[in-house]
Amino acid sequence: MAASQSARQQKRSRLSDATSEKPARANDERSKRRRVSGANEQNQPIESTKAVTVSSSHVQTQDAETKQKNPAPWSFSRPIGGRYTNLDPILTQDETSLLVGLDTAVQVIATSTSRISRTLQLETGQKIIGFSICPQDQDNLYIFTSIGSISKWNWSTGKRIARWETTCTTISTSLASIGKEETRSSLCFSILAPKGGKRQISVGALGDKKTQGTTILETTQKLNFVKVTSNGRVVLASDGKHMFMGTTHGAELENLETVQYTWREVVLPTQAACFDIQGSDSIDLAVGTTSGYILVYQNVLDTLFGKDSSDKKSSPRKLHWHREACNTLRWSKDGNYIISGGNESVMVLWQLDTGRKSFLPHLSSPICNLVVSASGSSYVVKLADNSVMVLSTRELQPLSSITGLQLSPDAGASVDPTKGSVVAKLHPQQPERLIVSVPASHQFTQAQHGSQPANAAVLQTYDIRANSNISRQALARTNATTLTISPEGTHVIAPDVKHLDIVHDAKWLATVDSWAPHPQDVEALDRKAAALHPEVFLKFWKWDASSDTWELVTRVDGPHFAANHHSAVLGLASRPGAHEFATLGADSTLRFWCPTVKHRSGLKAKDQPEQPMNTWKCRGIVDLKGCLDTTQDSPLKSACMTFSEDGSVLAVCLPSTSAANDGLVLLIDARACAVHYRRTGVFLGNPCSTSFLGSHLIVASTHSIAAWNTVDDVVRTIQSSDSVDSHGTGNSMIAVNARTKSLAITSATAHKKKNKARFEIKIYDVPSFEVVFQESLKSAPVSLLADVYSGDYIVIDTAATVQRLGCLDKASQKSQNNQSRDVTGQIDSGLSTLFSRGAERQHIQADDVTESSSQTKGLASVFGDTPSFSLPAIGVLFRNVVQTLSSK
Repeated sequence: MAASQSARQQKRSRLSDATSEKPARANDERSKRRRVSGANEQNQPIESTKAVTVSSSHVQTQDAETKQKNPAPWSFSRPIGGRYTNLDPILTQDETSLLVGLDTAVQVIATSTSRISRTLQLETGQKIIGFSICPQDQDNLYIFTSIGSISKWNWSTGKRIARWETTCTTISTSLASIGKEETRSSLCFSILAPKGGKRQISVGALGDKKTQGTTILETTQKLNFVKVTSNGRVVLASDGKHMFMGTTHGAELENLETVQYTWREVVLPTQAACFDIQGSDSIDLAVGTTSGYILVYQNVLDTLFGKDSSDKKSSPRKLHWHREACNTLRWSKDGNYIISGGNESVMVLWQLDTGRKSFLPHLSSPICNLVVSASGSSYVVKLADNSVMVLSTRELQPLSSITGLQLSPDAGASVDPTKGSVVAKLHPQQPERLIVSVPASHQFTQAQHGSQPANAAVLQTYDIRANSNISRQALARTNATTLTISPEGTHVIAPDVKHLDIVHDAKWLATVDSWAPHPQDVEALDRKAAALHPEVFLKFWKWDASSDTWELVTRVDGPHFAANHHSAVLGLASRPGAHEFATLGADSTLRFWCPTVKHRSGLKAKDQPEQPMNTWKCRGIVDLKGCLDTTQDSPLKSACMTFSEDGSVLAVCLPSTSAANDGLVLLIDARACAVHYRRTGVFLGNPCSTSFLGSHLIVASTHSIAAWNTVDDVVRTIQSSDSVDSHGTGNSMIAVNARTKSLAITSATAHKKKNKARFEIKIYDVPSFEVVFQESLKSAPVSLLADVYSGDYIVIDTAATVQRLGCLDKASQKSQNNQSRDVTGQIDSGLSTLFSRGAERQHIQADDVTESSSQTKGLASVFGDTPSFSLPAIGVLFRNVVQTLSSK
């Protein structure tokens, strides 16, 4: 009676739940929820509940000292992945290892296997602006940061040997070696940015003691690049428009306190994008310009600067092939060639004596960096798609290829907060594999013509445990090896994968991609017909284990459609425990898709005649227009949906069209394809994402994040527009984890002093919804995933880094409880009950009832009604079970 009375009281208060955005109501509902949740706990001990409450109280405390004394049980792992910076990679002298720079780390990669051997990780808050091999010891590496610190590492062992600190901001660095072979020492030439707006070039010795820099040049020009040659006797620095050249005698470098350089300054004829120098006695300079051509100065001291003011400067040699800016160039080892690269994704080799050009075309993305090895037998090419290749100079064949996480550089920069995320999933059977949609080619001009990120048309599988790429596969048509520029100068746009999902056993993959033409391409058409309605395709892919690729089985053109065009797909979800998908379209309809056997009029497949060919069809349609309470035939702007954990219920969150259906949630029977229940007042604004955790439905919208207990019919507002800044919760992402019974939320808030957003992640305990962890994020998150096996959360940010957020206490406690419960059940039930329980579980999850019942009958023929203590030996049982299952 007491339980029924409390349920009636909660149902009477449904109207008051709709106004839960007020802080006072939120506190009242929290106290009511605590009284009710005590009866609904699933046999949780009192001690564990107290432990969670204590940890949450410490996280909510604003005192920093309390946080340090009582750390939260949740913690971040070391970040993996990352985007390679535009710093020249280093190929070791024996060409067995490749050193590539990230923002805060340097990766050591074995060229023979293209695998990461070790990572030289710096402290938080330090950004690497350069790294160089020690000239005296090739096993040592110097790493320079923007705050002025210098660290010395043994890159072969991964240990840091020494570290020096300076107090001035560093822009660029270059190393030089002086002295004889027995007493050689390293000099560091750095561009510093002291207070006052000027730039300084400083030189200091890298020894065992703290470096003491000597200023050799001070100028008002914003120098950003320095390069040293001739053992430190010649220094070149530039800001893109001005070129400075300093010369000195080698004997003066022995005493840095009195060293003096003779400086010359010249204004370049055009804006420089890169430059390289070579030679010791006669210095040759090659300058790559933003206009696409290359200027070659032979004996630069005479041709460009001139020893005296009366000397007549000769004109440089001009090489022109690049249509856009020349991003990088290098002299060959013998000085007879210049190797250049730009946005055309083509490496050009210029033979200076004959003027002939050789090309390496059809690279995957624009070229950012080029490096020639010390022996001259290899080229290192860094591309804009976060990949690095080592090529042989003779055949131009790849010797090694390293591919990082290839997210778009503009991911998360979209103006629309609901479109700033990246489509990503964890492999359901192998959670260490991250499946993410990435652009086919990272063209720089896409970022220049708009703020929208590049369209993602390629599926990348990345191992987040080994930090290595597994495979890439095109999901839509791409233009990787064709001309991507139209006659009008606009880029040919690839389709964009909007949605992606995988079934529970990873045998089927479903994707939704769309494509729309440029507005200027349809200006000549009728204005009504020229409305930019995208082409939408729903594709079903089957996993082919023999080739380790996804095989396209069915393509549905326009799965949702209006009068004369395709409608956008707003949501895609896979049904747990079944080979089935559901799509929600802008036409306010819900469609359920399932596989069926494809008949070919008696023809048999040649490759696999024993396996039937499958195709996908729509098995059910649910029209949601009647639930919207609107007479207008306007398309839906936003909606989201999710299946319950057992796959029996599909929850659909729809935007409000009137005050009567504000925060509308529909519970749909997945088997009968019918609306089962309707609830209003669950959330505020337009829905963005939703997920089930037990009986709780978590909904993230543009103005709130709410949790609806579908059993007790109680709504709680976790976050609302009153508790966040003007940025709102539109950038919020949610993920739930049944393993730890927790909810993760990433949100963005506007910084009060600085004009930028601040990002953070919070972990809530369910069902108490108390904060148990809170931490700020360095970069904007673009995807938040939950690992159901380990209980961790996976955070992917705009810097292409992946971090795990885990709680070992809860995960281990959960696994121990499950293990003890399973062992107890096996001891109490006996073998016959255990096998019948397994057959019943297969019967619930399987789609075909006939197949499940046949398996149950087959196992019943092995065990029958014989008690567990009178069964034959375990070897005999195992053989009979294998024979029964293999015959099916």
